[in-house]
Amino acid sequence: MAIFYDTQSLLERYLIKLVRNPTLLATNLVTPLLFLLLFSQLLQKFSIFLPGVSGGYLAYLTPGVVMLNAMISAPQGGVSIANDLNSGFLSKMLLTQVRRPAILLGRLLTDMLVVVGQSIITIIVAIALGVKISSGLPGILLILLTTAFFELALSGIFLTVGIRTRKTETISAISGVLFFPLIFVSSAMFPISFFPSWAQTVSKYNPVSYAADVTRDLVLGGLTFSTLAWAYTLIGVIALVTFAATLYQFRKVIS
Repeated sequence: MAIFYDTQSLLERYLIKLVRNPTLLATNLVTPLLFLLLFSQLLQKFSIFLPGVSGGYLAYLTPGVVMLNAMISAPQGGVSIANDLNSGFLSKMLLTQVRRPAILLGRLLTDMLVVVGQSIITIIVAIALGVKISSGLPGILLILLTTAFFELALSGIFLTVGIRTRKTETISAISGVLFFPLIFVSSAMFPISFFPSWAQTVSKYNPVSYAADVTRDLVLGGLTFSTLAWAYTLIGVIALVTFAATLYQFRKVIS
């Protein structure tokens, strides 16, 4: 079908652009790995507060760092589409027969492939450091699916901002302000029992906590259906809201 061909063509274009910008790829990958290596070493004594956790703090931290991959990758779609708007490439593309949904689908698939690749490398490094994935290969696949789904939901925010403002600086500013509270006031890096009461309350409603808890249960074992269902429901709601806003802004551009 034409839409699949158009999506594939745009996917290839975005991937080629990424390959030609290795600095961006390296930065997005190195940042989570630095979190994994530095936090696990500097805070390794944290393990004594985590009885029953096989692998200690490193095993606890790894799922949070995997989610950090999704958060770092999410703004790239908004940056890319803002650049395409400013350069006039998107306007030229709209003059062709390319299917309009393929423009967004190609970008989203690119981001999902990138975050899956980065997450695989993060998991390999964690395993090399001694982490054991108790759920095995099926668990790793579900971790990757959860990470890609979470990245997809977050990317809708930045696609909306990119289309609306056409300013990459605005996207960078919003991602910085948004992501640091989300990642640190959640269960991604530290158990919420260590937080003050107000932070515990915030963490319980933080979507990062839900996504990190699923991946952590897959690493450590003990994932329940309710944990998975709550996480996917919340992520799905976020995705619906953010992509409704994205489609609204995108229709204004193409109309």
